[in-house]
Amino acid sequence: MTETMTQPVTESANERVAISGDLEFVEKLLGAGAAELKYCYQCSTCTVVCPITPDDSPFPRKEMIHAQFGLKEKLVSSLDAWLCIHCNDCSTHCPRSAKPADVMNVIRSMSIVHFARPAFLATAAQTPSRIWMLFLIPMIIIAAVILALPGGSAFGFLGGTIVFSKMMPVPAIDVVFLPAIAFAIVTAVLSIMGFLRSLAAEYPRTESGESLPAAIMGTLLDVLSHRKFLECTSNKSRAGAHAMVMYGFIGLVITTTLVGILYYMNQFGMDAQVSPYDFFHPVKVLGNVSGTLVFLGCSVMLARRMSSGKSGKATAFDWTFLWVLFMTVITGFGSQVLRVFDLAIPAYGIYYVHLVLVFFLLAYMPYTKMGHILFRVVAMIYARWSGRAAVRPVIRDGQVKYNVRAES
Repeated sequence: MTETMTQPVTESANERVAISGDLEFVEKLLGAGAAELKYCYQCSTCTVVCPITPDDSPFPRKEMIHAQFGLKEKLVSSLDAWLCIHCNDCSTHCPRSAKPADVMNVIRSMSIVHFARPAFLATAAQTPSRIWMLFLIPMIIIAAVILALPGGSAFGFLGGTIVFSKMMPVPAIDVVFLPAIAFAIVTAVLSIMGFLRSLAAEYPRTESGESLPAAIMGTLLDVLSHRKFLECTSNKSRAGAHAMVMYGFIGLVITTTLVGILYYMNQFGMDAQVSPYDFFHPVKVLGNVSGTLVFLGCSVMLARRMSSGKSGKATAFDWTFLWVLFMTVITGFGSQVLRVFDLAIPAYGIYYVHLVLVFFLLAYMPYTKMGHILFRVVAMIYARWSGRAAVRPVIRDGQVKYNVRAES
């Protein structure tokens, strides 16, 4: 049973508000990377120095209050936790080293677990002792498909010229990956729908909100330009690394899509070249350039996280996605190099690992940092559409209300 605490909070001399806190949730916050939360004494320095918090509805001070009191429902439904970009300015200037940025980061990961369907996959994706099970699933599935193919059990694909489609033909890849992608899309939609219902209850739309097309376009420009990252001071330099990873990943998705399209065009009798491509083939160039961008971006981000406190504390949630993405690119390049040197066994072995990592990225998208990206974009759109930045929290009927226009 969840233990709760009740703490009276004085609104005025004659009114009191009862707060029922979830102590178990507070313990989870502390254990998940927000251990310094207890040092916060509500000086509001974090809110003052935050370069992106709106004047009329500032953060992260209120999230620190909610976290200390264990207000789980407010935290997992927090819009501002997703608008925070973890630039670490608040933690850098905190006089008590309470690390508000890390608290906001943990709130986001716990929000994903709360809204995820099914939740146990999100929990596994964020638990070091369980994450191996998520890798085991694609390892078994992909190996079973390879062995079931003609010549697979005898490893006949090892003979002759190295062509990865001999081990795992495009149709076989589609059989494995398309259902995984469909699963990810369906579960992501379910998670986001729950998240949006929660936001609608906490942050109703006001007349100051933008139209939905305008909100989407404004968010798209924010994401593509990374301009919010450029407003930071302590961790401003990471904007370049983030941009490289983002654009590189988009390029890799386009590359993979083009490979599939060209393959099926060829199957239907059209004159389209299929892989493996020459080194200077446009699809090959796009893939290599995109992979290089992801490699460089991940390298910078990993180096910063391992050598500097400016990036804030990284949890298993952060490390897993970054390392999987990094190793996906490494194994992709590695399989190419080994193929050029005609080293069949290591080439096919590295390619198998590459497929497992790609499966992990795609199938578990709603439960990892990929889901984090999705939740953030939805939150950014909702913030513009709802007009949240134009209002401030007020107390009505003994409760804190958000997006209710304050009366003069």
